[in-house]
Amino acid sequence: MLNMLWPIGAHTETDGELWLGGCAVSELAKTFGTPLYVFDEATLRTRARTYQEALRRHYPASAQAAYASKAYLCLAIAQLFEEEGLDLDVVSSGELHVALQAGFPAERIHFHGNNKSPAELALALDAGIGRIVVDNFYELETLAGMVAARADRPVSVWLRLSPGVQAHTHAHIQTGQVDTKFGFDIKSGDAERAIVAAMQAPGLLLVGLHAHIGSQIYEAEDLAVATARLIEFAAQMRDRHGFVLQELSPGGGWGVPMTESDPAAPIEPYIAMLCEAVAATCRAAELALPHLVLEPGRSLVAPSAVALYTVGARKEIPGVRTYVSVDGGMADNIRPALYGAQYAALHIANSQLQGTERELHSARGTQHEIVTIAGKFCESGDILIRDVKLPRLAPGDLLAIPMAGAYTLAMSSNYNLARRPAVVLVNQGEARLIQRREAFDDLLARDLPLHRGTPRAAGAKATFRKYQALGNDYIVLDPEQWPEPPTPEQIRRICDRHAGVGSDGILWGPIERGAPFGVRLFNPDGGEFEKSGNGLRIFARYLWDQRLPAGPDFDIDTPGGRVTAHVLDAAGSRIAMDMGRLSFDSPKIGLAGSKREVVEEDVEVDGRQVRVTTVTIGNPHCVIFSDGQSSDVADAFAKSSAELAQRVGPKLEYLPLYPNRTNVQFAQVIDRHTLRIEIWERGAGYTLASGTSSCAAAGAAIRTGRCASPVTVQMPGGTMLVEVDADWAARLTGTVDFVCGGELGSSLLRDS
Repeated sequence: MLNMLWPIGAHTETDGELWLGGCAVSELAKTFGTPLYVFDEATLRTRARTYQEALRRHYPASAQAAYASKAYLCLAIAQLFEEEGLDLDVVSSGELHVALQAGFPAERIHFHGNNKSPAELALALDAGIGRIVVDNFYELETLAGMVAARADRPVSVWLRLSPGVQAHTHAHIQTGQVDTKFGFDIKSGDAERAIVAAMQAPGLLLVGLHAHIGSQIYEAEDLAVATARLIEFAAQMRDRHGFVLQELSPGGGWGVPMTESDPAAPIEPYIAMLCEAVAATCRAAELALPHLVLEPGRSLVAPSAVALYTVGARKEIPGVRTYVSVDGGMADNIRPALYGAQYAALHIANSQLQGTERELHSARGTQHEIVTIAGKFCESGDILIRDVKLPRLAPGDLLAIPMAGAYTLAMSSNYNLARRPAVVLVNQGEARLIQRREAFDDLLARDLPLHRGTPRAAGAKATFRKYQALGNDYIVLDPEQWPEPPTPEQIRRICDRHAGVGSDGILWGPIERGAPFGVRLFNPDGGEFEKSGNGLRIFARYLWDQRLPAGPDFDIDTPGGRVTAHVLDAAGSRIAMDMGRLSFDSPKIGLAGSKREVVEEDVEVDGRQVRVTTVTIGNPHCVIFSDGQSSDVADAFAKSSAELAQRVGPKLEYLPLYPNRTNVQFAQVIDRHTLRIEIWERGAGYTLASGTSSCAAAGAAIRTGRCASPVTVQMPGGTMLVEVDADWAARLTGTVDFVCGGELGSSLLRDS
């Protein structure tokens, strides 16, 4: 029987195996490696529901719990708490970005922090988050100026106050006393001045007050006193300035037991006392009950996770201490070194031992000793647990540390260039990886080599992945191996179908590892171009295969503008792409001559008249329909549109009408919703398929009344569906397949 420190349902068997969420931890360690953080889904959901249900029982007005995500945030945790109906607190643009990528509703996000930059505030305003918690006069002035300049809807804010209450906890996690970097101090008069300034600022809507007096608090009385001071202050501001308290957040900070000797810290009695303090103080001050928001962090996630380590070296100092080292430490859990946090531990014997060795080890397991659990990092302070009584540990054993879910991973680092650990979520016998272990390449992701001429970081492999999409094939070169784009000569060598890998072009990206994912596109001749429908769908498949997007819908930034990808199946084999808006406006296309729409306009090519329609979707396209042409062009279509594309395409590409050259489509209308096209691409030549060409041809057919959306575009390389909205926004859908990957030979990498 395990004690209160462990997740719901955790138990050990007679063989010493520890089970979490229906999973044996030795199997988890074998599958995912160690150090490993294991979150129990049932514990996360149960504790979230405990908060929500206790607020409903004990507070007579509206109330809400908001997860203080600084304790630990990743996509899956944000999504789980969103499903449980919690709001979310963030304290940085990074946390806000992860929350938004997880699909967390912006209106349920609160933005805290004592030094939010103008860029962070702009991000919050653009996202339309629910509440900005203003911490100081600089921020109040900055935000007021930004909101006034935007002339948007009013922005709802809380003011963070310092109520002058010193919580009984470690000095490093006290935040509500007078001497603190956080909030407007009530005693000095700063809080009142902030109330007046916020109420007078155009565009700001002061709806609430907030305080947070510290973390790992066991005495609800401290929180009740701080809450009462906020309400009493609100009543004074009502009487002096007409302030109406609509929302109140006394923060979070409720503690959890960390060792067997710590007292239990049940959630409901703490909430009951806090709610009664709010209700009583409001009655005394004749204030209506505000909407109450609690902000639990540690008490939600700490009890939900167990850290697993593998035992390694042992050092015995007779009469002094015995150190046993594990394969993690202060890089994944700095709390013991930072403020003396204490933990318990459980020993799980090495299940891989056989025969006599297993018997000897089992006998040792009955012997207990006092040891200090040390980490593997080059600091004397890298100690996880001092003087803990455990069975005798041997190399290969596992050590499980409970209460590991809060402020461990959130404060983890790459000290000694350690790779941060994997995280799994367990429930009913299923283990899901929600954060992969960092790879060695991740350690180089931000680095650039001293000598910029090399195509990749020193020592890294020059790897590639090749995909095909309806006749187009592209090679993806990732900046993690290629810090700078390949040179034109390298591109020509790599794309050569005889001496190189062979492809229709190179995609260099993602330039950033988070959405929007930037990419640059190169033709096989080494020239750069703006946009490619099939190329971008291939790039989206690459991102999907690398598990970089947070969900099936994500943005990609191209030189021709931002597009949105939609992955339509789990494998990523079918992808739709919002390509942006088609335009027939000559300045946007980059045409020579007067401003106009070139729709069914006659141009002379090689001594003959050809009727063209010109359109852009980030790059220029010239569309020639088989009908309405002169007899010789119509005859050429009838004979072979492929031959026509190869013979006339190069001449149209360099027509003076197109100073930047153009892509060319030769189109035949099959019916109102079907086109057949042949393609000549600038810089690439005759091409079997093209996404942007499909969009351009479909748009031109709709613009000239030949077709109606949706249009199925048939090409020698395959078929693509193009949908065009009334505002000329185009979406194309088709398949993408992985072809091959590998390492490029040195002969392809030289520049001459």
